[in-house]
Amino acid sequence: MWTRAELKDRAKAGLKQYYWYGLLVAFVAGILGAGGSTSLPNLSLRGGTTSQTRAGAEVLDFFQDPYINLGITLFAVCIALVVFLAVICLSVFLSGVVAVGKCRYFTMSTLFQQNAGFEELFACFKKGRYWNVVKIQFLRGLYEFLWSLLLIIPGIIKHYEYYMVPYLTAEYPQMDQKEIFRLSKEMMDGNKFAVWVLELSFIGWDLLGILLCCIGSLFIQPYKEATYAELYLKLRQERLGIFREGTHEPDRDGAVFTQQAEAD
Repeated sequence: MWTRAELKDRAKAGLKQYYWYGLLVAFVAGILGAGGSTSLPNLSLRGGTTSQTRAGAEVLDFFQDPYINLGITLFAVCIALVVFLAVICLSVFLSGVVAVGKCRYFTMSTLFQQNAGFEELFACFKKGRYWNVVKIQFLRGLYEFLWSLLLIIPGIIKHYEYYMVPYLTAEYPQMDQKEIFRLSKEMMDGNKFAVWVLELSFIGWDLLGILLCCIGSLFIQPYKEATYAELYLKLRQERLGIFREGTHEPDRDGAVFTQQAEAD
């Protein structure tokens, strides 16, 4: 059985070999996976000259026209819909795939105790992998969303039940989604609460990062990612019987894992 101290100690020991590369990967992944925000300037009609006040009154009269209001409302709804669809597409076709690539990078770097190569962040965009990764990540998000519609608690449970989906997909991007979800459930059975506590154990670092103008959060991200990669490798060993000692580099096409799954 794994412990938080064990995972963190191994993560810190391995991270010494590739920390700055891991920081770059986490930074780029964060940019590609995070949504931007914009703000409009605060316009005020008060305190101006007489001409400015008169112009402001005319503008207010213009917007009081019901037809104008309807047109503006429809235009705003269309813009909001376009933005919403753009964000969804970005999340499904880019951010989700990059997230899997990030898991792949930290899993391989942790496994071999060295920098796996920045290109692993985008490894899942290769032909023969991309659409399967997109499908799996989309289904994961969809399942969690639908379960959350029932109540918050089922959604949280499913989130942790599917916790290992991106890691399994990262290592074996061509595996069938049903097998990916089945293995994730098997790996997380009895571990959901412990993983939640593991996430909470980083709250001190997160608060420190916020106090440092949020910049500090970036520098601890490789540590967190390496710890979660250690968790994946530990559960892979305990539940799937795949030992890290003497392990060869993960097969690029997932054939080794497929054979292991068939043997089980």
